Amino acid sequence: MYKKIFVGLTCLMALCFMTHIADAQEPITGPWLWMIAPTEANQGGQASTDIDSLSVASGGDVTEDMVAANGANEGDEVGDYAWTIGELPADGNTNAMLVELGVTENADFNDVSSYGLIYLVSATAQSGVTMGASSDDSVKVWLNGEVVHTNAVNRGRGSAPAAIDGYQDNFEVNLVEGANLLMVKVSERGGGWGQYVGIDADVTTSPTPPIFHITGEWLWMIAPTEANQGGQASTDIDSLAVASNDAVTEEDIAMKGATEGDEVGDYAWTLGELPADGNINAMLVELGVTENADFNDVSSYAVITLVADEDMEGAMFGVSSDDSVKVWLNGEVVHTNAVNRGRGNAQSFQDTFAADLVQGDNILMIKVSERGGGWGMYAGTSAPVEAVYKSAAELGTSVEAAGKLPTTWGSLKIK
Repeated sequence: MYKKIFVGLTCLMALCFMTHIADAQEPITGPWLWMIAPTEANQGGQASTDIDSLSVASGGDVTEDMVAANGANEGDEVGDYAWTIGELPADGNTNAMLVELGVTENADFNDVSSYGLIYLVSATAQSGVTMGASSDDSVKVWLNGEVVHTNAVNRGRGSAPAAIDGYQDNFEVNLVEGANLLMVKVSERGGGWGQYVGIDADVTTSPTPPIFHITGEWLWMIAPTEANQGGQASTDIDSLAVASNDAVTEEDIAMKGATEGDEVGDYAWTLGELPADGNINAMLVELGVTENADFNDVSSYAVITLVADEDMEGAMFGVSSDDSVKVWLNGEVVHTNAVNRGRGNAQSFQDTFAADLVQGDNILMIKVSERGGGWGMYAGTSAPVEAVYKSAAELGTSVEAAGKLPTTWGSLKIK
């Protein structure tokens, strides 16, 4: 019954305009997520390659190993600076970019290290692919938390390479299917400051964790609304309670889950896989839940259990809906958008939000209220979880709801 999150050919981003298809071998301009950390005087470049400047700047609270394995959040501070999203210019000038972004006013910053984070999203595992790096001055590279290249040198970065063998340094890396977290440290001693980094592989890139579609069998229930009161108007009306005369409520299901075959009003909880085009109505007709191919003024409830190997704070979720949407995680409402709209397409999510996952079972429930016309949804998460149907009996007592603010990202090695 267990089905993993599907990693498709298209990377779905929290901010879809930040998704870039990386042309093989050409420098990756990003956007990247950037941090800088000054070194001791006259100790930049070669001398600081293996000095953890993040740890020094944060008093040990943030380390290179932590960020290389878990990523970072835009706006989080390390010492006097904050993680900032920016696109590296074509000439690879880190200093000029940071001035333009407002990170620093120093147009000739010396004795300082930059840290660039980016996710390389691969549709398949790719072994032994070539990565290239040119840097001013020294460079150190991590992929999925492991150091894959180091060159402690003081040098200029040269011009933008046109082919993978045109970079100053070449080395081989292995990409896993899904998201691969790349961190590049460039330590500057004096003069110019910049980098070129490229990879001879088919990937898309993003500065933030990518969101992948949740596929597999959801548990479905539908509950009609009053005439002309579907969609936006019924977002906060408990249609389960109405249909069951208060025997079943949204809060009950969001906390405890549901069981295939149990009835609510005129319908029963039914397992079904959401089609690739997100069409709820067509799926329900195919499942035999309804014969109405254009059902209006009705709400769907989709329940699935996300099984996590560990606690994850600030996991990213995305939803698109036709029409309004309300989302519960472990009994807590984590997102609401009372709107009448079409659901768009599968290439991006209309709404994104952060929520916390606990180790083990997490009950996700999504309500989509339909007013008229199309009826459907897309849903996804950045978290490496198993998406599975579990009955209420299998779930046992409800999971304690989490309410922490997002901090750092968990591992994204979705397999």
